[in-house]
Amino acid sequence: MNTRRGKAEEFFSKAGKKIDDLFSEISKSDISEKLELKERLRELKRNKESLEKDFNDFTEDNKEVFRDIADSFEESFEDIKDIFRKKKNQNG
Repeated sequence: MNTRRGKAEEFFSKAGKKIDDLFSEISKSDISEKLELKERLRELKRNKESLEKDFNDFTEDNKEVFRDIADSFEESFEDIKDIFRKKKNQNG
């Protein structure tokens, strides 16, 4: 789950930087283009914030599911290690 959260945070960080860079570039452009681009930029920011909130809500709502998956994976991994050790000891 931490990997997924880390990747999401990286995505949102990059998206925020790209939006800021675009905003800076727009500020230097022709005035007639600025109005339309600024509105699109505001829309992008709203969409980013909404997506980030949805992701955080999804993560929080499914915390138990992620924990169960992680526990199941860990148990399976331990079972595989035990089987491997037993087989190795049998073969000497």
